[in-house]
Amino acid sequence: MKRIEFHDQEQETKEIMDVLDAKPSLITFIYGPINSGKTALISHLVDQLPDDYKVFYINLRGRFVSDYDDFIKVLFDV
Repeated sequence: MKRIEFHDQEQETKEIMDVLDAKPSLITFIYGPINSGKTALISHLVDQLPDDYKVFYINLRGRFVSDYDDFIKVLFDV
């Protein structure tokens, strides 16, 4: 399978970096349709972050989350 390079996500990258740089620091969730590039975007951002950033990443693909209670169960299961 050919790997597609990361591109055309400058606006999304800027928006996420603005959230990450805001004070106070917040827990940030990124969600969207399947195969929309979320994982590629997150991986790219993590590679670009300074060393003092702490990243806790949970990929929910393949997990059934239909409501808040399901989300909490999955979050703490991981």
